[in-house]
Amino acid sequence: MIELWAVGGYSEVGSKNMTAIRIDDEVIILDMGYNVGKIVEYEGTEGEELVKLPYEKMLAIDAIPNDTKLHEEWGSMVKAIVIGHAHIDHCGAVRLLAPRYKKAPIIGTPFTLEVVRNTLEGKRIPNKFIPLNPSSKYKISDRVTIELVNMTHSTPQTSAVVIHTPYGKIVYANDYKLDDHPLIGKKPNYSRLKEISKNCLALISDTTRVEYTGHTPSEMLAREMLKDVLMRYLNRDVGIIVTTFSSHIARLSTLISLARKMGREPLLVGRSISNYLQAAKRAHIFSTDAKVFGYKRDVNKALRRANKEKSKYFVICTGNQGEPNSVLSRIANDETPYVLGDDDIVIFSCTVIPTPVSEANRKTIENKLLEKNVRIFRDIHVSGHASREDQKEFLQMLKPKHYFPTHGGIEKQAAAAKIAESIGYKINENVHILQDGQRMVIQE
Repeated sequence: MIELWAVGGYSEVGSKNMTAIRIDDEVIILDMGYNVGKIVEYEGTEGEELVKLPYEKMLAIDAIPNDTKLHEEWGSMVKAIVIGHAHIDHCGAVRLLAPRYKKAPIIGTPFTLEVVRNTLEGKRIPNKFIPLNPSSKYKISDRVTIELVNMTHSTPQTSAVVIHTPYGKIVYANDYKLDDHPLIGKKPNYSRLKEISKNCLALISDTTRVEYTGHTPSEMLAREMLKDVLMRYLNRDVGIIVTTFSSHIARLSTLISLARKMGREPLLVGRSISNYLQAAKRAHIFSTDAKVFGYKRDVNKALRRANKEKSKYFVICTGNQGEPNSVLSRIANDETPYVLGDDDIVIFSCTVIPTPVSEANRKTIENKLLEKNVRIFRDIHVSGHASREDQKEFLQMLKPKHYFPTHGGIEKQAAAAKIAESIGYKINENVHILQDGQRMVIQE
């Protein structure tokens, strides 16, 4: 018997991703993520770091998946926890949830596991860590094997998780894009995906960008977009600040390179940027000699130096969503030594995460920046998520017997279901829309 339990991540974007797959008397958990919106909201109003809060408090404020029933019913059967990639809405809750399944090892790519270790903040957990390179397998039992297949996304070493069972293969690709020209790492392993299509029982994949027509552009385009904006200000005596997702190592690499082409010294400031770059270095996928400042005192020293000679420096900082405690928010609120003035440049190399909290925070910070007469450039970015044609191509490539759209909420899931119907699938027959907490038997 195969049963899927949609623990979290099915009812909204960027929130509490967690799925459990039962194969007879063995259970594999896929992802353990934070509710990013709740984290930003709570830390902004309460001023308390969520990493220090216990399981019960995090559950009460809806910041982590509610695994209470899962733990009661399936807890003793959990054989492994597999993390598909390094974003906190997929891996942030490992520190709280994984110890509840202490005999289950945590499996992921080297970079992903290094990021998970960072989220532990030095805390020890009983679970064993098993790093698995993309395109590798790990045998759980005589009946279940885990395989990680290389994909592309906005963070390195993102993988499609394949669970090999006696009933067929289950593919979990919860965040991906089809980028044939990534700046870090290899393109998706199409040949292996086509092989997996033979007896692919189910596909679970994200619908974040399903309403966008066409294909999602390559990260190469983002590099050219940034170059086009920045080179207009070559040799200008202005301050330059760029903010992007801290986990986007390829984008950080591009920004460091462009800073140097402009003859400026890159300064990377913010705790999460520091953490992700440390993880990338330990995983041997990216290293830089650029100066990185994580702690507030060091950040302020770096910004004081940059403020004295703005034309010599290129500031890359946290705060792309306008998070209240981020470096960019503190700059906008005059809480750092860096003073923004007329014609200084602020570039948002990102889009706004479509949640009420993120949208409100971004609007607030942009209004404050405009009051200082800075030049703002928004959306200098390409997404890490598959668009409509990518999603159709992925379905056609894998040919799953059952399709579970996730990571987007009911409207996006319904749109994904229509794509599937256009190539022969039928809603409620082999396309299934689940919400958080729901479960379904796939194979008797």
